[in-house]
Amino acid sequence: MHSHEIPRGFLGRAVRPSWTELAPLVLDGEAVALDHATARQWSLVLSSRHIPHRQRRLRPDQGQGYSIQVQAWFAERAAAEIRLYLEENAPGRHPASLPDLRPVSGPEPTLAAMALLVLFFWAYNRAYPGLGVYPALWLELGSADAGRILSGQWWRLFTALTLHGDGAHVLGNAVIGGVFVWLASRRLGAGLAWLLTMLSGGLGNMINSMVLSAPHNAIGFSTATFGAAGVLAAIAPFAVGGGLHGLGLNGEPLARRAARLLRSALVPVAAGLGLLAMLGTGENTDLGAHLFGFAAGLLLGGLAGVGASRTGLPSPLADGALYAAALALPAGAWAYAWLA
Repeated sequence: MHSHEIPRGFLGRAVRPSWTELAPLVLDGEAVALDHATARQWSLVLSSRHIPHRQRRLRPDQGQGYSIQVQAWFAERAAAEIRLYLEENAPGRHPASLPDLRPVSGPEPTLAAMALLVLFFWAYNRAYPGLGVYPALWLELGSADAGRILSGQWWRLFTALTLHGDGAHVLGNAVIGGVFVWLASRRLGAGLAWLLTMLSGGLGNMINSMVLSAPHNAIGFSTATFGAAGVLAAIAPFAVGGGLHGLGLNGEPLARRAARLLRSALVPVAAGLGLLAMLGTGENTDLGAHLFGFAAGLLLGGLAGVGASRTGLPSPLADGALYAAALALPAGAWAYAWLA
């Protein structure tokens, strides 16, 4: 077993990545073969920290066992994570549980919710002369009119999320928004992810109304879409495969946990801001709603990440109740809009 020389320069490392043995880095230069259980544990630890690596079975002439190799530019970080894992699982200490890498929730709840969004667009764009209901009336009752929101018509914070200008508008939000909510659902469960998405959209509309005031008016699920992106970015430091973990392993100092949390948050938050720059600033788009929706998602997602890392994710029954509450939120807002 041996280490390859690290190619010089970023381009060389990106085009021609090298792999280095992890065991000598962890064990102070001692090149040892790992047994299958140890190799699997190390691989799970690296997967949980999203560190590229590969597990190799040694040839007979190399001895019996396995080796873990990491890309050279991740070597120091990988060795540090494995050392931390070994320290926290030393004899006499409570072992840290390895993560379950399976997704928490499948795409079905998100597909159903997005289908309802498209179906609602089709329904309210039809005229019902017998009832005296026309498409313009839905917009009049439910758009995010800043002046009316600030005067107490709170339901517009959520009804506006279900209204769209045309078919391309609703389909774009259904596809892009569906992707982000589904990714959050894989970490949090569909119920919690959808409830956070709807609350982020409503909070984003509220802040946008306070900042822009009358006569600002807007419609669209995109505020909630960016809220879902914010939730996804905020929970990334807590996420391990299909679930969430705490701010640190047992006994890790608070300052060290906080520093690791901030480092883990930088990349997903930067990615979310990049998404905002690409998708949220085009012609006829509400930049304020997108920005404040993303910020609201960061806040609510961060709170959810801290809470879930301490108390665990909701049970399947509780998650189903949260999903029902998320769908009931805009439905109840519309009922209030018609009855108010």
